[in-house]
Amino acid sequence: PESRTGESRNDEAMHCALLSGLPTQVARRDEKGGYRGTRERRWQIFPGSALAKMPPPWLFSAQVLDLNGRVYGMMNARVEPAWIERQAAHLLKRAWFDPHWSRARGAVLAFEQVSLFGLNLAERRTVQFQRQDPAQAHAIFLEQALAECALDVRLDVLAANRRVLAEAERSEARQRRAGLLKSATERAQLFVGKLPESIASAAALGAWYKQASAAQRAALHWSLDDLLETDAGAEGAYPAALELAGQHLPLEYRYTPGSDDDGITLRVPLALLNALPEARLQWLVPGLLAEKIAEMIRGLPRSLRRNFVPAPDYARAFCAAEAPRDEALSRALAAYLRRVSGVAIGAEDFSGIELPPHLHLRVLVRDGAGAVLDAGRDLATLRARWSGAARNAFAQHSAADVQREDVAGFDFEEIPLRVHGAGGLDAFPALVDQGGSVALRVFERSDEAAAAHRHGVMRLLRLALTTEIKRAARQLPLAQGVALRWAPLGDAQTLRAEVVDGALDALLQQADVEVRTRGAFSALRDALARELFGAAMMRLQSVEAVVSAQAELRPWLESPLPGFARASYDDLHEQLDLLLAPDFLRTLEHAHLAELPRYLKAMCLRAERLRQDPARDQRRMLEVLPFWRRLLALRAQGRDGAAWHALRWLLEEWRVSLFAQELGTAQPVSLKRIQRALADAEAEPARVLVAGSRNHHASRSLPS
Repeated sequence: PESRTGESRNDEAMHCALLSGLPTQVARRDEKGGYRGTRERRWQIFPGSALAKMPPPWLFSAQVLDLNGRVYGMMNARVEPAWIERQAAHLLKRAWFDPHWSRARGAVLAFEQVSLFGLNLAERRTVQFQRQDPAQAHAIFLEQALAECALDVRLDVLAANRRVLAEAERSEARQRRAGLLKSATERAQLFVGKLPESIASAAALGAWYKQASAAQRAALHWSLDDLLETDAGAEGAYPAALELAGQHLPLEYRYTPGSDDDGITLRVPLALLNALPEARLQWLVPGLLAEKIAEMIRGLPRSLRRNFVPAPDYARAFCAAEAPRDEALSRALAAYLRRVSGVAIGAEDFSGIELPPHLHLRVLVRDGAGAVLDAGRDLATLRARWSGAARNAFAQHSAADVQREDVAGFDFEEIPLRVHGAGGLDAFPALVDQGGSVALRVFERSDEAAAAHRHGVMRLLRLALTTEIKRAARQLPLAQGVALRWAPLGDAQTLRAEVVDGALDALLQQADVEVRTRGAFSALRDALARELFGAAMMRLQSVEAVVSAQAELRPWLESPLPGFARASYDDLHEQLDLLLAPDFLRTLEHAHLAELPRYLKAMCLRAERLRQDPARDQRRMLEVLPFWRRLLALRAQGRDGAAWHALRWLLEEWRVSLFAQELGTAQPVSLKRIQRALADAEAEPARVLVAGSRNHHASRSLPS
């Protein structure tokens, strides 16, 4: 039966009956005019269909056939998503995200996503969150409504508490003490147990308050002492829980020296094991941090330790200056000690120091039923044993239904920062670069999701700009002779493509790619399309200078006699291989690319002078070589982040000052600066590749 433009009640009843029997034969029209159905199926309306000339937003196809390589929907009818929800209610999956207090509605609301086998029927429907998770809705009500006095209800307790809160804020401002006023989370704890857990709206509070006794009403009133941290050192030094991975995880304290559970134990559900910020756990709690820092300083070699005496004083000063965060404690401590003393010390100087067991946080892992699975003070070891099971547990409790594979374009209205799963855990959706396509995945940690999303958006932008990239590469003009001088490294077509690629990379690095809506993505794509060719032309100017400089240098890299100054020539070749690495045209920032001709000229001058005085060249090379070898070793270990790059370019400037001083340096350079830069690079952790992300270029080998 073909549906015409009008729908009668009989038509609706008939279509609903068909939906009951064939609920998976529905599809939604996409921006390309086709239809996307359940389980990622796609089809077109058969040209002979009565609906072909006026395709509806939602379609029911009794048959889906593959005819000569094209998939068509046959026997079509116009349907409404509400009908599908009604008839396929038992097959739907629902997820809720961004639960929040709405002062205007006087209730805790959330956005609901409804899907049928991957086909979204509703994406941001506003619903009452209390029906989905009464306990969390009550907690949000306490923190965002009562603790903030953000209720438009005429109750004497609210008016009184607003006055007390205002006075507390004034007191904090007078004393210029940030943190004197307790946070909303802490203020919410003042109401815990004083209201029925069923209350999560203004109306419910008003109804209960009218029936409450005088004692129950009085219990809701704040005093100024309730809101101010009168003894923060005593109360905050040993908290009952830590806020980690979006959850309050309880702490247990034991003073039983020699036993396995001596010190602090953090109780963690299995589903959150992979989400724990490992570096944050090293900071323990304020009450034990100073003791740990003092022990770390005492464990230093004597040549370093004598600079930080007495150790407890330095420990207390560090605790006062540095807040606990997701950064390796050894790295933060080394940076602080360098800053206050000027002594060259790095995070690696603290490696191998043995601390008492109670100064390492103990992690106790429980399953969903509360049974203890494992415990230990080495989070990496626990994850090695349980990461797979933890990932499965997280997937069962998170909103995994938002995930998609083979995303070829930004066809989402919005990708939320956080989704709330039915199991109570927050998950963090992000686009993930998979090379030729992109996937939408959920992550256990927000920082991992943010890193993956950046690469995923970049991949989608590259896919969306394919035509503009090819056009810019075709139109890019090369000066006469540039292609010939580039020949040892590749052909002219490759040169043009990599220049355009590098220009696009630079634009992407400068752009705000943290986009999560279709409109923002489209605007960013259009802006990049406008700027691409101009950026490529600017980059080409620097590239042409590099091509000429390397062509001038190459004849000087051959030793005049077999075995003559072999170490120096090997060093020159090694330096050139790093400067002209296979991906240098697209990965180097424009500022560094513009400096390459000077570095290559310095190498040329060095090679000329090397033939005249090899002994002098070797003496200068031996000054650089220890730092150069350490630079290459750090890269081999994957520790080539921002600090590594700073050291790399400082060493290039040092080479210029040693071998071709007349060319000048772009920044001040000295042995002390280089030692400090090396310490920073060695303190930098190894890079972590985001799961599923891939490099978007194949490497090009240098000629032998």
